[in-house]
Amino acid sequence: MVKALVVIYDSGCGGCSAIASALSGVMAPPVLVRSCRDPNLERQYPSLRGTVPCARPLAIALGPDGEAELLSGLRLMWRGALLVAPGRRLAAVRLAVRIMRTRNRSKDG
Repeated sequence: MVKALVVIYDSGCGGCSAIASALSGVMAPPVLVRSCRDPNLERQYPSLRGTVPCARPLAIALGPDGEAELLSGLRLMWRGALLVAPGRRLAAVRLAVRIMRTRNRSKDG
């Protein structure tokens, strides 16, 4: 069970900021959005130590006992899909398409 989801996003990317703010509308657990540029991020979330938070999409699943699981890549997409709120699946699909478009644009540019 996930008590909250902390989404680490690049605040220097307009598309990334829009996606991060839209996540709370489709996810079941509360979503906390944090900029990868926050200097206190690693201190607050030790599971981020040794990673480069702005290099790729990251999230931290916070469990009921305070455990923190770092999610990235395919694991992030899978866990994220399982955390979509009931009745919000269509909105989640639209958001996933938006994520893919944003990712493709950032690779091209």
